[in-house]
Amino acid sequence: MNNEIYHMFKRNFPFVNREEKTAIDIINNENNTIFEKRNPDNKLIGCAIVNKNAILLLVVDEKYRNIGMGSELLKKCEDAIINNGYDNIVLGAGFDYLMPGVPTSKKYTESVHENLCPEVNDKASNFFEKRGYAHSWKKCNCFDMKMPLNNIEDNNETIGNTINGVTFRWADIDDLDEIIECADDACQYQEEKFSVYYRNPKLYETDYNQKVLVAVKNSIIVGTLIVSVETEGKALGCVGCTCVSFKESHQGIGTNLVRLGTKYLKDIGLSNASLGYTYTGLDKMYGAVGYKISTYYLMGEKQI
Repeated sequence: MNNEIYHMFKRNFPFVNREEKTAIDIINNENNTIFEKRNPDNKLIGCAIVNKNAILLLVVDEKYRNIGMGSELLKKCEDAIINNGYDNIVLGAGFDYLMPGVPTSKKYTESVHENLCPEVNDKASNFFEKRGYAHSWKKCNCFDMKMPLNNIEDNNETIGNTINGVTFRWADIDDLDEIIECADDACQYQEEKFSVYYRNPKLYETDYNQKVLVAVKNSIIVGTLIVSVETEGKALGCVGCTCVSFKESHQGIGTNLVRLGTKYLKDIGLSNASLGYTYTGLDKMYGAVGYKISTYYLMGEKQI
């Protein structure tokens, strides 16, 4: 059954990059409550998933929209969350996420470097906003970015080079303490600390499909980036969790990390690159390398 939900998710949100095993594990979580709508042939045509106070997914096949099915599913989700004792509802990210929020073409503050996927529109965000949900990030956008790798500028810079006194190299497990210190320093004013993602010991194994790229200045790690190969799709690379020590920010270190990490993805033969679940301000840094915003998200929340 849950593979059926996964395929429904993919056909309705083809522009969302989420690795199949990760998505199926989220759909299979034992704490989920799943609501379904089926047609007379028993084909799944509508579905919603609740986990604690988060609606992880609410989707109706296009042919069956605008006849009340989405509203019915939402009511079931809201009732389940209320009955579980919660006083607020979030859309998207909970214990994990299939999507950070509700995909939309709507932005909540100004942005740069935009090239939205043609399937993206504001119908879903309008649906939720008309039912009392508001963007919880206020004047801050949440978005994904993508780029075809033939767009990256061709230069001689590569991993191992020193640029403006900063050396960019792959990390090994002996660098972990410094990496954590750098990531925590970079995120000191954020609610979410990226250091949790760097603690995975597999990132420092030579045969793993994710690596950590570090920037080293005066023998100290001042920047970090996770570079992933086909974790979210065939011929697709990803970069993310960019961190630069607070005192070394605004010197181009983050941009160079992203540029070199992305060039590596191109050099090993991948066709496209992406990054997900990022926010206002970073569109400038990633955009300088060639990434463009592909979809925005309504980070919806509603007080009960």
